[in-house]
Amino acid sequence: MNLHLVDILLIGAYFIAVLLIGIYKNRTESTSNYVVMGRKLTLPAFVMTLVSTWYGGILGVSEYSTSYGVSNWVIFGLPYYVFGIAFALLVAKKARSLEVSSLPEILVADYGKNAGRLASIWVLLLASPAPYILTLGLILNYFLGLNLVVSIIVGAIFSLIYIFNGGLNSVIKTDKLQFVLMFIGFMVILLVLSSSYMNPVELWRALPESHKSLTGGQSLGYILVWFFIGSWTLVDPGFHQRVYATTTQGTAKRGILWAVLFWFIFDLMTTLTGLYAFSFLPADTVPSQAFLVLGHAVLPWGLQGLFYVGILATVMSTLDSNTLVSGITLGKDIMGSYPASNRVGTNSLIKVAMVIVIIIGIFMAILIPSVIDLWYTVGTISIPALLLPTLFSIFKNPLPKATVLLNLTVPPLVSLLWFFFGKLDEWNYFWGLEPFYPGLFCSLLILILFKRSSEGVKH
Repeated sequence: MNLHLVDILLIGAYFIAVLLIGIYKNRTESTSNYVVMGRKLTLPAFVMTLVSTWYGGILGVSEYSTSYGVSNWVIFGLPYYVFGIAFALLVAKKARSLEVSSLPEILVADYGKNAGRLASIWVLLLASPAPYILTLGLILNYFLGLNLVVSIIVGAIFSLIYIFNGGLNSVIKTDKLQFVLMFIGFMVILLVLSSSYMNPVELWRALPESHKSLTGGQSLGYILVWFFIGSWTLVDPGFHQRVYATTTQGTAKRGILWAVLFWFIFDLMTTLTGLYAFSFLPADTVPSQAFLVLGHAVLPWGLQGLFYVGILATVMSTLDSNTLVSGITLGKDIMGSYPASNRVGTNSLIKVAMVIVIIIGIFMAILIPSVIDLWYTVGTISIPALLLPTLFSIFKNPLPKATVLLNLTVPPLVSLLWFFFGKLDEWNYFWGLEPFYPGLFCSLLILILFKRSSEGVKH
């Protein structure tokens, strides 16, 4: 891809700015500052970091909105508004009042270290930077023509550099810049397309029914799975980390509601861009590259670079956040739970862990080269394990310890086996059920049977 010198300079300036903002005066030795910013996260910064870290798989959005139209909003938008609002109204204040620094700590307090370690495994999957390592690699591959594996490695290493010493403070500072850039980038391309190609009303009239359909031609079962995967919000470790870092319980609640509004606006912008890509680009365009190709096709130099910076900001804000959360989970919650770790500082453990999760993320990105498949697989396996135990603890109604240990073990294995057997049979799942459903049903069954039996013993 040939970029004008001005566009190259804009992209280069963005990388330099992120690096300087992430490193400058952010070094800290305090674990509280490193992990939750000393609980000093204010409302504007909280909103900007929640919004910017929620959209890292922008090429997945490109793929889905271009291929299936407005159903992109139904699958990747609506469920997250529902569960985001539920979190704000029902969970945020209670979660912030716990004064913990990570999601597994909630389960450790009620069920012990083994429960915390098991939970940390599924948190690691949810917070895996792999989808965003892949996305950044694909973008660098498209821009620079580098081998995809090389692009994946280069992008992953860069994202680690500027958060290594500053932790969450570095992430928040860079998120403020990236929040602004991601909105500007998509605003630019939509303004150009609506003025030079066709306005949104004309575009809607020209679209085929398949791209106006809320299901996009997908089965209701498939749509519902993605809706329930939206419950990811309730146990998302990055989401929780930022709630724990806020200054007050009220900040956490109000900030999430504001974030939902900005999610809605940005989802409209990205879905509309996908519809323009479908209408404007040749039919043989690779859907995951549609946003990149569209920017190159319709934007003049300067604006093209600004749009690409917006895409990069969308990806990197999530990649650095997930790298940090994964490092905290592996370093503090797993490695730090063993006595031998007492000889090593918590911050050092987190830094070592970040290097490990980046390496694992690189391998995952190479082995599963689809952002949507990575999201789907991770959510299907992890959410049934974490959802109920976490919510019961947050609402101060802890379950019997045996129930939780079973819930953290059996449901995700059921979903995983269902997933693999379906893959062996060319994606023909038993009874047509997506893997998420048997995992969640198993979790509910364990809760009903073992909670009832424990109550019977008490009586």
